[in-house]
Formats: sequence, C-alpha cells, structure tokens
Amino acid sequence: MPEDRKPVSPQNPCPFLRALVAEGLLSDQYEPLKHLSDTIRTVARTGDGTAELHATPIILIALVANGLSPLQLVRTRVHGVHLSALRGGPLDKKGAGSGILDQSSRFDQSQLDRMATFGSEKVDANGNTEIGLNLAEITKFMNANFARAKGRRRLIDRRLMDGEFPILLRVMGKQGRDARYLSIAELKTLFAERRLPERMLRPLG
Repeated sequence: MPEDRKPVSPQNPCPFLRALVAEGLLSDQYEPLKHLSDTIRTVARTGDGTAELHATPIILIALVANGLSPLQLVRTRVHGVHLSALRGGPLDKKGAGSGILDQSSRFDQSQLDRMATFGSEKVDANGNTEIGLNLAEITKFMNANFARAKGRRRLIDRRLMDGEFPILLRVMGKQGRDARYLSIAELKTLFAERRLPERMLRPLG
C-alpha cells in the first residue's frame, strides 16, 4: 500500500466511504454524524457537477447504518457511525448488488466488466471517448442486479440501490455530450484502488 494511503476495513463495503477513509478524510472507526455529513458534502462539491447534497438525509442514513435497535441508535447518535462495522447492517445488501466488491471487499474485475456491458461509448468534455453509464443505463444495470439476486434479496434492496450509483453519478459523474455519466475507468480506480478521481482531489488540496 502506498505510504499516503490509509488502511480500510473489509467490513466497510461502501466504495465511496472506503475512498474517503483511504484518503485520510474519514476515520475507519467512529465518525461523528455531523463530520461525516460535512465531509461527504464537501467532497461532493468538487465534482464536475458541484453536487449539493443535503445534510439531513446523509445523517439519517448514517444513523441507522450500524443497526436499528433503540440502543444502537443511541450509540450511533452519541458516538458516531462505526465505518468498520457497516457490513451485515441494515443497509448491506449482502451480495444482492453489483458484486464489484465481494463479501470480503475484494475487487472483482469480472463484475466491473459486466457493468461495462450496460454502458456505451461516451465523449467527455475534452473530446476523449470512453465507456460509461448514464442514468438510464445505470437504472437498467440496477434492475438486472436485483433480478439476478432473486431468492436472496429483500424488497428494500432495490430502493437501497437508488442511493448508490445514482448518487455517485451526481457526485463523481462526468459531463458527456448528451448527459452525465459514470466512467468505467474511474469506477475501477474507486473500487480497486480506493481513490477518487484526481479532478476531485485537487480542490481538496
């Protein structure tokens, strides 16, 4: 691991949060809800679309991420969300998602390649072509993931998907000729290397 990278627990299954931990922007242990929200919103503003995420939904999602029992909710409220204890929690789809990270948070290239088959050639702001997914293509991909998980999925899992790649599209999507899209190359960097795109890191210093 490069010296500038922080270790990330395999019990943190969220690729975006894993990147923020690896960059040293968040702790892999307990993060106060406000600091977590502020950090996510600050990073989101560095993207091409300068996405303005609202604090309240982020805090509410983080509040339930470690468990729904009254005692756990109080603990999270007081001590913060435990980022290295998210796997197995109520927001974990337990394999019903993209599969790009397996249940041990190992990167699976074949699953990213599968995602790429739902995309198409895009042209970025500099005129370069690459494979990416716009919102319509992301929706087809998520529907296919939900269908693939038949027999081991929960009804809520499809709703949870709407809070993942579509939000990632707002945060780190690139503006294409027709619409914003997620770059497969940048997704590989995010999932495999736990790195945000350089264009987002530069404003953070």
